[in-house]
Amino acid sequence: MLNRSNIALLALLIVQIVLLAVFVASSAGTEARQTEAILSGMSAAAVERFSFADDLGASVTVARAADGWVLPDADDFPVDGNKIEEVLGKIAAMDTRRLVASNPANFARLEVKDDDFRRKLTLEAADSSATIFLGGSGGVDTVFARRAGEDKVYLGTGLNSWELSTQVSTWLDASYVNVPQADVLAITVRNAEGSYIFLREGEIWTYAGLGAEEVFEDTKMPSILRNAATIRLVEPLGLEARDEYGLDEPQVTVEVRYRQLIEAAPDATDEGADGEESAEAEAVEAAVEYAEAQYTLEFGAEIDGDIALKSSDADYYVSVRETVFNAFNGLKRDDLIRAPELEEEAPADSGDSP
Repeated sequence: MLNRSNIALLALLIVQIVLLAVFVASSAGTEARQTEAILSGMSAAAVERFSFADDLGASVTVARAADGWVLPDADDFPVDGNKIEEVLGKIAAMDTRRLVASNPANFARLEVKDDDFRRKLTLEAADSSATIFLGGSGGVDTVFARRAGEDKVYLGTGLNSWELSTQVSTWLDASYVNVPQADVLAITVRNAEGSYIFLREGEIWTYAGLGAEEVFEDTKMPSILRNAATIRLVEPLGLEARDEYGLDEPQVTVEVRYRQLIEAAPDATDEGADGEESAEAEAVEAAVEYAEAQYTLEFGAEIDGDIALKSSDADYYVSVRETVFNAFNGLKRDDLIRAPELEEEAPADSGDSP
């Protein structure tokens, strides 16, 4: 017959068996989740179209083309394929190992709701698609992730929501105009106020519109030169000139004449015994050849807070920051002229002897 002590031991044994069964079942479930990717049913290499949007409505869409990744909404403007492939690899590597929530009441706190998220990813392959919501961070290089249509939220590793920037310029070579400032020879600006011609004379810039007694106020010249020679785009607009770009009648036109390197001299810095350049070095320096070239910048209408721009040296229309436009649009002749400095008159002689 079992006494109370034996009954207690038996009860304890039953509890241990139950706990062991629960542990085994939980472990089996965890192991199953370890082998399943959040992006299940689709590999990174199979993705043909990839969109990511933020909760403010900004989005980027890229597509795989024969020559790499492009922006299909901007007439296949090329993007940095290495950056796209890196992010796709991180998404594909995330798994369902760490389940953090399965109740929709927690979606808002984790920022993975259908209408409240950090990022919404849409990935399309030839015969499948997937939508994933990325939320806040659960730690370093981690992100809460939920597939659309599912209630389970996982903690993905190796990725943060901010890595999927919705600024298009993050994903491409944003350099639209890039000429060394030292090679610019002349700049002509035409805006609603008039026309202004600036010429380089050695290391000095002059304004061609000076009167006989006028002096060039050159404080605006660094900004004019910098914005004429180097421009970064905000977003490519495409290959087609659309009416909304306002480029049939540009607000501002800038013509830039510059010297273009035709043949570079090899590196030769030999010096003669007396410290002077050798004849060979002088010959090498003389071999450097330049030719003059020119491009025209036309600034059009406002596009989503930025300004439409077309360079005669580029195929694509783009938008640029308003600060670039303002460097030329606000230019007035009065800003370029200063009164000549008057010589100080010598004090009159009082006639008193020292």
